[in-house]
Amino acid sequence: RSLELSGEAAIMARYLGNVAVFRATVPLGVKIPEYKFEQRNVVDKFAQKKWTELGIVPSDLSSDEQFLRRIFLDLTGSLPKPKDVMEFAADQNKDKRDKLIDRLLETPEYTYLFANKWADVLRVKRRGQPDRAAGTFAFHSWICESIAKDKPYDQFVREILAATGDESQAPPTVWYKELQNPEQFVDDTAQVFLGLRIACAQCHHHPYEKWSQDDYWGLAAFFGRVGRKNVQTPGGVGNAQALRQVIFNRPTGGVTNKRTGVIAKIQPLDGAPMDIASDEDPRHKLVDWMANKDNPFFARAVANRYWSHFFGRGIVDPIDDMRVTNPPTNPELLDALAKELVDSKFSLKHLVKVIVKSRTYQLSSAPNDFNKHDKQSFARFYPRRMSAEVLYDAVSMVTNTPASFGGLPTDKHAPNRAIMLPDEAFASYFLDVFGRPQRISACECERVSEANLAQALHLLNSQEIQDKLTRANARADLLAKDPRPDADKIDELFMWVFSRMPTPEHRQVAMEHIARNAMNKKLAYENLLWALINTKEFVFNQ
Repeated sequence: RSLELSGEAAIMARYLGNVAVFRATVPLGVKIPEYKFEQRNVVDKFAQKKWTELGIVPSDLSSDEQFLRRIFLDLTGSLPKPKDVMEFAADQNKDKRDKLIDRLLETPEYTYLFANKWADVLRVKRRGQPDRAAGTFAFHSWICESIAKDKPYDQFVREILAATGDESQAPPTVWYKELQNPEQFVDDTAQVFLGLRIACAQCHHHPYEKWSQDDYWGLAAFFGRVGRKNVQTPGGVGNAQALRQVIFNRPTGGVTNKRTGVIAKIQPLDGAPMDIASDEDPRHKLVDWMANKDNPFFARAVANRYWSHFFGRGIVDPIDDMRVTNPPTNPELLDALAKELVDSKFSLKHLVKVIVKSRTYQLSSAPNDFNKHDKQSFARFYPRRMSAEVLYDAVSMVTNTPASFGGLPTDKHAPNRAIMLPDEAFASYFLDVFGRPQRISACECERVSEANLAQALHLLNSQEIQDKLTRANARADLLAKDPRPDADKIDELFMWVFSRMPTPEHRQVAMEHIARNAMNKKLAYENLLWALINTKEFVFNQ
């Protein structure tokens, strides 16, 4: 089998605490046919360069139906409606894909989907404590507003890391409720915003990286002046739940380097020590260093994180483990994405457009003889399961049974959506069994995407799914009452579930089933819907 694979491998060498990596490229080694590939931007330029090195051929362009469903799920966490499917199919404009992307990026659903992703790694949770709900709701709303306005990413990070005040004035101070000491600040800052896992350097030299204990504590020292105090809110006398935490910058303070036992110097990674005046906040100096156009971590880390969202794996994978000994599969591509972000003044919407408007993102998921074993060069689209919240909303949408989460703030644009949930406290067996994280870490790996038996059984025979199928005025009930010909209703049902028309064979099978249950059409449509939502085509984004 190894003779059928192309790819790259990294070989690590260590000596006296020093680490180096040799990269070996193994091309497929067979003659490839000529192919046409329209390079639309830097993504395509460097993706094709890698395919050429590896000797593989990319898949064809995805169909309109496949692309429509993919981009709706990836940008909005929502399935397209039959009306969207028909309008997109009828549109003869050559730029219709780009225009659709531009439109979806301005929807509330885009905001909620990506706010959900950021809330995961920023640990927006209340820990079962009712008095923390106001703070988590405020922080989530702040994240939503930042994404909707396309707040520059460096400003977004600055307002979190250098937050001062309380949750009513500065909702990002809620981040400082979950994290209490400099070690936690360093670990989460490095993992979320720099793509680095450096926690082990707290006690010893990182075994697979160049970071030492001094590097670790130099980064921790930026948080040495963080102060906290609790204040009583107006009208809250005698009520412990009315105490509100205020974050402020102290004029003095430091962090002890556990290796030396003395106060650590404030020092960024691979940088010189900094002298910071008593009236300055070291955290702002940290973000200044992070957002510098020459910083090798900051822009590359978020570019890699967003790439992973759209392709199912990062250019560096895992996405928050960007060490020397885990190099990117396409360094030039990652650098180009980081440059696009910096040049756009850290516009995340611009980064998204560069990625999804590329021909590479829009490739078919169907493999060919040359890329069928490819898993890291993105020569085809890799199908992946919907996340828990997206799948829950998809089931609710196709069955026409909106969810109801008690205590969720109302929103006229997107009522009763799982992607709207601001924290982890909303009970749902469905979300839990399909891998919703509890937000106990800053790692996206906490979200489980692998299939398991409990998931299959829940879709097949749970009372929750049964209720959605059989409820009055749900999809099956509405279709049974609809006077239109059954063939037309079957076409619509397939567009709800798969964003495409049924094949003639599938339409015929569905028609025969309805004919056999002519006396109970509601049951017939319930059965059809049950069968469709239990297919791989429904559960996967492809």
